[in-house]
Amino acid sequence: MSWDEEFFAETFWDGEYEAVIRDEERTAREAEFIARELDLGPESRVLDLACGRGRHALSLAPRVASVVGFDRTARFLTRAREEAAARGIGNVEFVEGDMARLDYDGAFDAAYCYFTAWGYRSDEENAEVLARVARALCPGGRFMLEMISREGLIRRFQSRDGRTFPDGTALVEERTFDFAAGRIHSKWTIAGPRGPKVLHLDIRVPASEEYPRLFAAAGFAETRLLSAPDGGPLTLDSLRIAAVGTRGDVRTFSPSGEA
Repeated sequence: MSWDEEFFAETFWDGEYEAVIRDEERTAREAEFIARELDLGPESRVLDLACGRGRHALSLAPRVASVVGFDRTARFLTRAREEAAARGIGNVEFVEGDMARLDYDGAFDAAYCYFTAWGYRSDEENAEVLARVARALCPGGRFMLEMISREGLIRRFQSRDGRTFPDGTALVEERTFDFAAGRIHSKWTIAGPRGPKVLHLDIRVPASEEYPRLFAAAGFAETRLLSAPDGGPLTLDSLRIAAVGTRGDVRTFSPSGEA
């Protein structure tokens, strides 16, 4: 089992996530940012990659033609479907799957991956995800990748902290940043109702100037960098970054160099 599979199988932080779900003002602000920068309209077909419990997908659904929420964690998708039914939202489909195996071709006008949900694997595998997203879009389609900003992270970097979750689970997190690889390595020491456990997290966090190169290699014709979610210019104080790329006419392009 990969570290991210093991991490998302844990339920101790679901209560903390619940607080994010309940923050309707935050979700509305982020959804407005996504809609504006991706130029979403009533005819837009949208992909929410790593959708979690679908808070953005459900917020955006009333203003677009359709949304597909794609995530690997079944319990998140179950809650997303329940919430969609409770709200009477019928133009959202929640699909279980691994983003490294995303297999759509020209199916969407826009896509987004929000809240540092990319970068969990090798550089080659991470690049493959971007390539698959590009193929999933129609020519001219836009993609937003929203991540923690490396520059903002380094300015605020803490090598160690801890917290207690609503179910009583205690967590101590120890972090290092590998500048050569551009990765955060974290060791999570957990003491909870199911006993002690240690998780090792490894996330790729590109420098801002890397995003245009990564996007170009995946098949995007141009890339803009923004501070998220305000949409202003990116600065050294920006904690979060959004890279927005436009897919070019790349009909000969396919993931893994396939013909």
